[in-house]
Parts: sequence; C-alpha cells; structure tokens
Amino acid sequence: MSAQTRLQVLREMMAEAFLALDAQGTIHELNHRAASLLGLPYGSCEGLTPWAAQPMLAGTTLHERLLDALTTREPARFLSELPSGVWLELSVRPVGGEMWVLATDITRRQRAETEVARTEERFRQLGERFQVALESAQMAVWETNLVTGQVFRSEGHDRLYGYPQPLEEWTHERFLASLHPDDRPAVEAQVTAIFHNDVLSYSSTFRTHWPDNTWHWLNSRSRVIRDANGKVMVVRGAILDITALKETEEALQEAVRTRDDFLSVASHELRTPLTSLRLQVDLLRRMAEGKEPESVGSDKVKARLDAADRQLRRLASLLDNLLDVSRIRTGKLDFELARGDLAPMVQDLVARFGDEAKQAGVELDARVEGPAPCRFDKLRMEQVVSNLISNALRYGQGTPVHVALRCHDGQLRLTVRDGGPGVPKAERERIFQRFAQVQGSARTGGLGLGLYIVEQILEAHGGRVWVEDAPGGGAAFVVTLPMEGA
Repeated sequence: MSAQTRLQVLREMMAEAFLALDAQGTIHELNHRAASLLGLPYGSCEGLTPWAAQPMLAGTTLHERLLDALTTREPARFLSELPSGVWLELSVRPVGGEMWVLATDITRRQRAETEVARTEERFRQLGERFQVALESAQMAVWETNLVTGQVFRSEGHDRLYGYPQPLEEWTHERFLASLHPDDRPAVEAQVTAIFHNDVLSYSSTFRTHWPDNTWHWLNSRSRVIRDANGKVMVVRGAILDITALKETEEALQEAVRTRDDFLSVASHELRTPLTSLRLQVDLLRRMAEGKEPESVGSDKVKARLDAADRQLRRLASLLDNLLDVSRIRTGKLDFELARGDLAPMVQDLVARFGDEAKQAGVELDARVEGPAPCRFDKLRMEQVVSNLISNALRYGQGTPVHVALRCHDGQLRLTVRDGGPGVPKAERERIFQRFAQVQGSARTGGLGLGLYIVEQILEAHGGRVWVEDAPGGGAAFVVTLPMEGA
C-alpha cells in the first residue's frame, strides 16, 4: 500500500474523530468517526466548513474555538458540548497549511463527573441542613474509632460543654473531668460496661461544668459497633442539651408541690372560720332552746353574732383573695381609678380595725398627714391597706402596730410597721409571690396570697411595695404612690 493509503487506514482505525481543515476552515479530510460524532455527511462534505455541512454546529463552542485557532494558528485544547448532547474533548494543532483536529467522545466521563458534582452538592446541602438542625436542637454528634484512635465531633459539640470556639482536641479525660461528681461514677460504669458486656447501645443523663462555673444538663445516646468477635470497634452517639427541659421539669415539680401545699393550707384556712361559725350557730341554737331563751338584744347573743360576723368576713376575705388571684392570672382584675384623697380612707380603715386590735390585745395607732391626693381605686386601695394592717396584727406577736401616711418627694408614702420578729432579708422578695409564707415562721393563718395581691394592685396604680426593718425591730411594709399632679 502507498503511504497515503496506509495513513487513511490508520485514520479509520482511530477511536478519535479526525478532521483536517484548510486555512479557510473547509474540510480537507475526515474519518468516519468524525462524521458520526459531528453529524457530518461522510464523503460529501469535503470543501465545506463543518458548520456549513452541519448547521447545528454554528454558534457552538466548537465553532468559536475553531475560528480562533484558524485565526491565531495556535494549538488549543478545549471541551465542547454538541447540540446532540455529546461532549467532546478536542485538540487542535496547525500542521503545515492545515489545521488538524482530534476529538474524543467524553460524554460518559462528563456525565459521571457532573453526577459526582451534583451528588457532592447534595451532600454539602444535606450536611449544612443537618448542622442547622443540630444547632437549632442544641444537639451534637460524635464518634470514637477505637481501632484508629480518631475522634470525630460535629461543629457544635464543644459548645455543649461551654466552649464558644472548638477546641484543638477533645479527649475522654476532658469529658470525665467536666462531669458533676455525683454523675461521674454512673457514666464511668456505663463506659466500662461496653467492654465487658454485649452492650449495643446505652443512654445517660448527666450534668457538665462549664468554664463560666454554671452547670448544664446533657443527655447522650450512644451506639456500640463491634466486629465479628464482639470486640468494640466504634462508639458513636448524639448529645442533646436538656438544661431547659430539666429546669421546666423542676419548675413543674415545684408547682405541683406548691399546689399541694396550697390545697392543704386552703382546706385548713377555709375550714377554720366555718368550724367557728358552726360553733357560734350551735351556741345560739342552744340559747334559743334553753329554759330561759336569751333575747336577740342580749349581750350573750350579741357577742355570738359578732363572733359569727367576724368569721363570715374572714371567710369572705379568703374567697375574695382566691378570686382576685384568678382574675390577675387572666388579666381581668379591673380598676376604676378616680381622683381622691387617700388620707380619710386610711383613717377610716384604722378605726375599723380598732375592735379587732383591742380583742387581740394590740395597740393600733395612726399618724395620717393630709390631704393625700392621688388617683386610686377606692375598693382596691382599701384591700391594700386592710391586708397590710391585718398582716401586722397577725405577725406582730402582740406588739404595737403603727400606720403612717405622709407626702415625701412628690410621692405618697404609707408605712405599716410592727415590733414582731420581722422578715429575713432572704425572704423579702419571695413573700410577695403567690402562696408564699415566711420560712421558719410559726403558722399564723392565711393563704399566702395577700401580699401578692397587694403588689399587683399597686403596680396597676403606678406604685410599689417593699418590706424593710422597722426602727427598734420588727417589719415595716412601705407603699409609695404617685401624687396627683406630682
């Protein structure tokens, strides 16, 4: 065979497509592979440009890059996707007065790379979403490979132990050192057990100490991966911050205890006036059924009726307090504020408590400076002053009770003080909470609602209340209210 024939046979045996273009870009030679890949009519496209022989090639990257190569006469390598979806890797090189083009079909490789890139992007997005989910749930994952010694932990792992930024390394010793002393033995026992038992998973709840000296609750659920012989290979798990859950649980338990205590106290407090009332009614019945019935206006009958009336008022006060607490919680505690003078109301209430104080053997006096102008709800402010005087009579242990009202620095200042044991500093905020009683004090009755209601009423009036030590000992409850026009 001639050299020309040999060259033509070689071109047809090639797996690559071959084109030879002249200086104007017209096809001088091509093999069957080139015609097949480019969609050119073999044997009838010589003397035509590829994009003239196959118009779909016009405007493609192949068209543009071949024109550049023909102009610059510089070798080039590039990729091009044909309209048919076929991907080609092309090598262009000037040879004499021609431009030789070799093209390899890389469609399968390109599709594989595209799929790999798409898969990697999906995994990246899934990883980001997973990380967002972990952070939103205050959760982290970890894995310890006991064969290689490698430890993996997710981005938020170290934050669950109080470190804003990830540490350079995390060790089992650091984990154990962070545990609360009461929780460490149980956690160590669980870890040890996986090497001596056929444990496949375990869960533990523990407290961990943060660098800021606070304690946080974590829950860890772990899975143990073993080889065919049962040897531990990998331990992986997830950690969840349950501090808020624990605090809620403790608050609920405290609420249940408070509820139970309140129900016990309430049943006792409500029963007490009812029992006394029943006793007074029984005594009145006996008087009426006696041989010489007492007249309605007699001193004995009047004393029994007065006692019954006091118990009824006490019972009504207890029920009013319960209703007020319910209204406060639902935002239905209504107020009718109007301009008025507080001084006459305080003097009247002190006078009304005179008989009760005398019966208890307590000296009750008032020093009221008037006028005391302000905007207030008369019934609610009567409730405030009555509760404070009643508390002083109850807790003052028979000591004198002094009520004072005066103007001070543009405010009205009401003080009710006694000479009793006083209120410890640690209790001075707590006693204004619902159902609160002074810890360690003798039981003196009441539902622990009076001061709570007092504080709520005063806040609605723009005032405040607190307790402090009284001069010479005892407790002084101080109320301040804005003066009208102050």
